[in-house]
Amino acid sequence: MRSILLFFVLVNAVCFGQKNESYLIKQELFLGNKLANSKSTYVTVSSNKTLSKQAFPLEINTKAITYTDPERQFIFSSLYPDSSLNVLYSSMLADVLMQLHQPIYFNFQGEQTIVDTTSLKKEIRVKAQHWELTDDVAAMVANNMAGVGAALSQELNHAYINKDFLKRLQVESQLVDSKRYSMTKSDKQKVYLTFKDTSKQLEGELVIAKKGCKLISLNQRQTYTFDNRPVLSTTNIQQLETIMHPTYDETYAEMLLSSSFVSKKLLTDGAVDSVKVVEYIKKYDAIFPNDKFFVQKKLNLLQQIKDDKQYDLTLKNTPVNLFAGTHHLSNLLYRGELSKDKFMALIPLLDKEKKYNWIQNSLYQGYAPSKEYLSASEQIELLLNGFSELEKQYIYPMVLWQRIEDLDNDLPQSRNLFNELMGLNADYWTNGNAGRYALMIYQRMVPIDEVFSRQMLNDIIAKLTTLYDTDQTKDRHITRAHLATAYYFAYQLVHKNDRREALAYLEKAALYSPKKDAEIAYDSYYDTNFLKAKNNYSEDYLTELASTGQKDVALSKYIKEFLTVQGTSYRGLRDFYQHYYSDQKFSEFFMQKVVSQLPEAPNFILKNLQNGQTTNDDLKGKWTLVDFWGTWCGPCVAEMPKLNDFYDQLRINKERSQRIGFVSIACSDTEDKVKNFIAKNNYTIPVLMSDNRVERDFNVQGYPSKYILTPEGKLIAMPFGFDWQQLLEEIAFF
Repeated sequence: MRSILLFFVLVNAVCFGQKNESYLIKQELFLGNKLANSKSTYVTVSSNKTLSKQAFPLEINTKAITYTDPERQFIFSSLYPDSSLNVLYSSMLADVLMQLHQPIYFNFQGEQTIVDTTSLKKEIRVKAQHWELTDDVAAMVANNMAGVGAALSQELNHAYINKDFLKRLQVESQLVDSKRYSMTKSDKQKVYLTFKDTSKQLEGELVIAKKGCKLISLNQRQTYTFDNRPVLSTTNIQQLETIMHPTYDETYAEMLLSSSFVSKKLLTDGAVDSVKVVEYIKKYDAIFPNDKFFVQKKLNLLQQIKDDKQYDLTLKNTPVNLFAGTHHLSNLLYRGELSKDKFMALIPLLDKEKKYNWIQNSLYQGYAPSKEYLSASEQIELLLNGFSELEKQYIYPMVLWQRIEDLDNDLPQSRNLFNELMGLNADYWTNGNAGRYALMIYQRMVPIDEVFSRQMLNDIIAKLTTLYDTDQTKDRHITRAHLATAYYFAYQLVHKNDRREALAYLEKAALYSPKKDAEIAYDSYYDTNFLKAKNNYSEDYLTELASTGQKDVALSKYIKEFLTVQGTSYRGLRDFYQHYYSDQKFSEFFMQKVVSQLPEAPNFILKNLQNGQTTNDDLKGKWTLVDFWGTWCGPCVAEMPKLNDFYDQLRINKERSQRIGFVSIACSDTEDKVKNFIAKNNYTIPVLMSDNRVERDFNVQGYPSKYILTPEGKLIAMPFGFDWQQLLEEIAFF
């Protein structure tokens, strides 16, 4: 559709009797008020010099393209390659490169435009074979380019805008098909027109040169509704004074395509071939040694073929700006083999998340490299004084904690440093993970000065509460984890002397413990490890609550916890019930009081690989595992042998297969890809093809994702990495 739109605009805009004219076409598509994509295309209309020139005397050549798709984070620019982004990970790469290397031959018959689709399809096949495009991408490109031909042959052009047409416009507006033209003004050189097509909600303005009736500019707007959202499509065309030259050569295009996922050039039987990779690197190392996309792909390929020696050497000897924005920056940092110059160049290239992770979870632990490299203390000093205020925010809370560690129990100075930490603003607390260091200082001070420590903890809780209440970013999940731990420390401080107060603190610790995957901060794992804390205090609280004689209240909260967290809190609920209600049967309680409150599984009707259909009703009567996956998903593919073995064991065990079911749903995939993947690996698992809706209905957040459907059709969700098999086996055989 992108290609169709491009050439549809061109056909509708250009008075094609002209030859050797260049135009800049800028198109923008808005969904609601949000820019969906933007494309600037430089084209030249000239004489066709091929054998088909008699039937198709004109041709369009695309000289340059700049394409931006914010939603997919895809930017392609043949004019400014360094501004490109994610080009190796989108099938749009093949689309735009085909446009840059394939002319469109055409002719006019009255108001109709006829395209040479025969030669077009032939050239597409030749280029697809040369680039070794995957079958589905080759078909996509062919469809797009064929769609261009369909648009050129079906849509109106402006060849009829001649002197006679302009003369009639001076008298009255003119209707051409469903588009009505009016003349707004005229001077010695130009004629200014407006047009409106009410049938298509389309309108715009044209400027035509009187001499030769050539298009000078066009502005066009079209509105419509798609998926219940308003859509605005705008097109701006400007005549260029000079003829552009091609901005992308064949060699560079081949380097990009052959290393992207749309090509099979580096594969053998669907897997990366190390021999082909070495040949690819050797070939293009000599041509594009300092091109960022080649360097990044080179590093990725060296990791894929497990050539660690060459990877480390490339990482060490490559300017860091060439792999900015990739995981290779972090790899270089974590290796610690950095000179001062490379360190100073690297740090500004890190995004916030990578910088935070490295400082808080690696630099914090320190290391002692050889003399030629910076030590941890030298790196900390540079972060503190050699960069901007932002880097100081990241490191200063750690520095204050380290200074207290080095004081050897100097209480007055420790208190001063702690008060300085508490006085830092919210940016230091968020960027510098100050909650961790405040709690570590508290732990150090407890055995030294318990009275002051209690005041410290109260201050920390107050500070963290304010931060949590005011921060609406994902950083608040780390603050939340710190707050839960702070309340647990408060519980430990008083539980021997005041059980009621202790229970109140423990309730707060449970309250701030993460309840869902979205509330779990990755970095809080390190904090709990360094603080010797826990990820979740809910079970501690409920156990303490029951021990005070409030077991029914605790049970009610356990049920609520399960209904919120589902899979992960099952064992806590089970153990609690069996301990405090040992005279009753847990399985009956679970089915009657818990499962009955679970949400209903979404309805679906999906096609399987045997051209049959499966619905959610077909899965009732068993405890069924539902796995959302894709052939493109690394963790999914890695887990597939385990899933297939699980399904094979079900098939041969009649007792288990009567109670447990299994189905997988392939998402963002094609049926051919899935069939080939299953056949190649001799897998037997049942696969349903997503309708692009079922994953939204199940609220799938990532892949692979797993759910258990109860025999009654209720839904139990499980977080990524959770031991689903143990849970499934247990609840199916109470």
